[in-house]
Amino acid sequence: MLDNVYWAMLHKLWGTKGNKILIQFLQNIQNIKGIDFWQLTEKEICEKFPFISQEMAREFVLGRDKINLDVEENKINKLNVRIISIKDESYPKLLRHIFNPPPLLYVQGNLEEKNLSIAIVGSRRASPYGKKVAYSFGQQLSEQGVQIISGLARGIDAAGHEGALVGEGGTVAVLGSGLDIIYPRENYNLYKRIINSGKGAVISEFPLGTAPLKLHFPLRNRIISGLAQGILVIEAGAKSGSLITAELGLEQGKDVFAIPGPITSPLNQGSHKLIKEGAKLVENIDDILEEYGQLSLFKNENKKRTIQLTELEKKILDSLCIEPLTIDEIAFKTELSVSSVISTLSLLQIKGLVKETAGRKFMTLN
Repeated sequence: MLDNVYWAMLHKLWGTKGNKILIQFLQNIQNIKGIDFWQLTEKEICEKFPFISQEMAREFVLGRDKINLDVEENKINKLNVRIISIKDESYPKLLRHIFNPPPLLYVQGNLEEKNLSIAIVGSRRASPYGKKVAYSFGQQLSEQGVQIISGLARGIDAAGHEGALVGEGGTVAVLGSGLDIIYPRENYNLYKRIINSGKGAVISEFPLGTAPLKLHFPLRNRIISGLAQGILVIEAGAKSGSLITAELGLEQGKDVFAIPGPITSPLNQGSHKLIKEGAKLVENIDDILEEYGQLSLFKNENKKRTIQLTELEKKILDSLCIEPLTIDEIAFKTELSVSSVISTLSLLQIKGLVKETAGRKFMTLN
């Protein structure tokens, strides 16, 4: 860990332009340690490592004096961040073999490789339908032990993570910023729940203090696809960043799945384009699992959901999605009295179909 802190500081000085050099150090040059490199002069660096330009050697020597290693290490320890290098055994195997793998990963939580990982990606401006589908697929896949990978963005990403936390497969969120800068801020509580769940992790290739710049997100996307065997696209517009993730996945030899939606919605133009180009159209999780020689218990398991419901309960359940609603909002949507909504919600909670969240809001679990 201590040696990785030195490499992390070098990474911080050079940024992603130093990725190839760091990989060369970490994979091919076994006799150099981070602490040893940290002490070298500009001349020594250029003499010992001819693949490092004089400009980068000078940039390092001038920059290292501005870094307080003790302060940086304290930041890392305070946030319980682990730094995993590409030479470490705990570095994800799938990620190790992509083009331009990150030399270092900054990790919070439990980063565990499962037998099957599926990325769920889609629009940030997702519809209630899209969020409900993403939550449902995240939950059902996770209940089958499948790990869900996504980017902690609002919309489809967040819904997929939320659903995955219900099952044992867990979830990994990949950031386009340092782990001390959670973006979007509205997903901070989701970030905390993932790292505290014991079955998920939040990771980044960017050092602490790195802002969520626009150019970071395409880089982030190659890690999302790199960690997964397949990519499931839900509600992607014609110019959605999710299409970049799908394209990267194809380049990496991954399977691409897409869920169709209304042809009148621009949110589905990208998804439908993927289907036309050969992505597998998906209606349930078995459409995904059968590609990997697995079949879920979903169809049998889902029979327990065929609980007898009154017309009132059905009406309220149909009005809910995974975006929590207040009692007044439910009453407005269903045109029912507040008292009827309250009593019916209590029954639906007992039946395990509805969950109450902060601020006395309610959401469906299916």
